[in-house]
Amino acid sequence: MKLSGAIMIFLLTAYGIFSCVSPGKDQPKNDPPVLNEEDTVMITGRVQIYGNEPFTYVGIVDENGTEYAVHPASVADELRGLQGYIIDFSVIFLNDIQSYDGMFFRGGTVMPVEWVVR
Repeated sequence: MKLSGAIMIFLLTAYGIFSCVSPGKDQPKNDPPVLNEEDTVMITGRVQIYGNEPFTYVGIVDENGTEYAVHPASVADELRGLQGYIIDFSVIFLNDIQSYDGMFFRGGTVMPVEWVVR
């Protein structure tokens, strides 16, 4: 009697846990934003690296001191080597925070489309 009761409780618990998970239903979508010419904004500034290794973040600081997070990570990796230069960035502002480091920048998150070193 005790064994059948324990098995019944186990099955009901397992069914309750696994029934709450629906694969793919509430998954976040990582679709890239549609790039339009009219959505781009010019920012003149420099690349700034924040944090300590191995947790470093790439940001853009404009001429007014406003800091922007850079997304995606592949673009941030390209910009790491340009630290210290004044650069004209063509960026698209992203509406929501794309990564953990985006929570720390007051200017929001940007996706650099192209840039020219002065």
